[in-house]
Amino acid sequence: MSQWLKVRLGLVSLSFFAFFTLVGFRLVQLQVLPNQDLYDLSKKQFTRTDKKAPFRLPIFDRNHEELAISVPVTSIYAHPKKLSSRKKTALLLSRVLGGQTSKWLQKLDAKKNFVWVQRQISDEKANELKKLKIPGIGIESENKRIYPNGTLAAHVLGYTDIDGNGLSGVELSLNQTLLQERERRKLSKDGKGNTSYFEKNQTRMEEPQAGISLTLDRRIQAMVEQELDKTKSETRAQSVMAVVMNPFNGEILAYAQRPGFDPNTPTQSPTDSQQNKIIQSLYEPGSTLKVLFAAEALEKQTLTSASVLDCGNGKIKVGNTVISESDKKHNHHSLSLEKVIAYSSNVGAVRVAQKVGAQGALDLLERFGLTRKTGVELSGETSGQKKNKEALTPLLVATMGFGQGISTTPLQLISAFSPFANGGFLVSPTILKSSTETDEKSFVKGERIISEETALEIKNMLLSVTEDPKGTGYLAKIPGVRVAGKTGTAQKYDPQTGYKNGKYYSSFIGFLPAENPQFLIGVMVDEPKSEYYASLVASPLFKRIAEHSLHILNRSPSLTVSNSKPVPR
Repeated sequence: MSQWLKVRLGLVSLSFFAFFTLVGFRLVQLQVLPNQDLYDLSKKQFTRTDKKAPFRLPIFDRNHEELAISVPVTSIYAHPKKLSSRKKTALLLSRVLGGQTSKWLQKLDAKKNFVWVQRQISDEKANELKKLKIPGIGIESENKRIYPNGTLAAHVLGYTDIDGNGLSGVELSLNQTLLQERERRKLSKDGKGNTSYFEKNQTRMEEPQAGISLTLDRRIQAMVEQELDKTKSETRAQSVMAVVMNPFNGEILAYAQRPGFDPNTPTQSPTDSQQNKIIQSLYEPGSTLKVLFAAEALEKQTLTSASVLDCGNGKIKVGNTVISESDKKHNHHSLSLEKVIAYSSNVGAVRVAQKVGAQGALDLLERFGLTRKTGVELSGETSGQKKNKEALTPLLVATMGFGQGISTTPLQLISAFSPFANGGFLVSPTILKSSTETDEKSFVKGERIISEETALEIKNMLLSVTEDPKGTGYLAKIPGVRVAGKTGTAQKYDPQTGYKNGKYYSSFIGFLPAENPQFLIGVMVDEPKSEYYASLVASPLFKRIAEHSLHILNRSPSLTVSNSKPVPR
């Protein structure tokens, strides 16, 4: 054998030896020595970490009264592939849970690895099933969302689905805040990836937070809803709305509309009754907008409260259109700006709008927040209606002066009145109670949009609305308490057919006590079937809510709440 052949055989032998040595070492490493990476890979392949249905934090009112809570319930599930007999299991389920055997047989689909049999059953039925120990049937602890006060504050709270996910209201807007993971489960998987719920290792997570508090006062909220029910019944209106708010920090004490719904059983109510119209629907404001035009004229020093305006004996011509007063009793030769507001003169309001002009109209809509969302912590809020200067014809500017041709949400308009109560600051409404307790009026949470002088002048005008016997808000007057506010009666508008005869929105927005405001209150009655003037429909509703609010919070100890019906005028 040549020397070269010996060298080649030696190299081949050495290569085989090195190869088998490496293979042997790797086998020892894999099968004998511990390996964290392989352990983790195996664990990942044959186990799965599953978050148990999260616990949902309770919701309280400002006084820690329960508004929404979660209670433990039991649900039943099945592993159809692990059932000894689908027919026998279906028969047992029908005996305990009720229903036809065929129903349960269909649910126990053999092709599925996991199915819910029935969610959120009674403890009695759960205990019966536990005793039967049916192979392939398991019991799972879950949480069910409960609203202990029924329909109370339904449009604020909203509701959840069966899995505890928020679908509307603060349940939706604060969904991630309300969800608290309490437990993780490690579930075994077989070679096909099927999960076993029977072999579970539970790990407790951190304890949940205490819950969240809303600014609502359950007592005021309940009272407001009762008053809305009464007004809706008496006027046969399509809907009725009201908001009670602190004009200094924007905290909403009551927020209600009728018709309502029960968040415990939302599917049993019409979809329309679940719509949050206070922030989602746009309405023409009517005469309440006259106040904002007056404020703009005062702020720009175009007019003073004593300025005399030509009211044309109830008529004014703009282009080819003649604008008249809504009622002959409002026909005047001339009125001061203060009386234009007090008597709600449309012709006088046109004169004010003409003084303000197109650019001024755009400025006030922006300044008073009517072109943007208020930012309240509720889902689905609608932005206001924006206008561009080119679209503001002289006729549109004129009609906007008395609240026609422009649309806002009720909450936008109520918030727009906050500067007249707090000295000139536009306050954003809030439904969340701050964790920091401060004096309610130690500071104002808002942006100054008008001077303190303008705010005071407007306040005095609004006082004349309720204190002048000829004022349109005279029926909102409360003995012993000075009320500042404004009525609004707006003809309903349909984009397809135009303004509707005999169909109106009636509203009143005001604050009290005027010298030291505690409440900013806005009410709206949509399409009352009896009287429709706000002076006769909305003013009395405002008065009752205002009286009761003062009484509930003991802000006026000597106040006697009036139960007498107002005399129409």
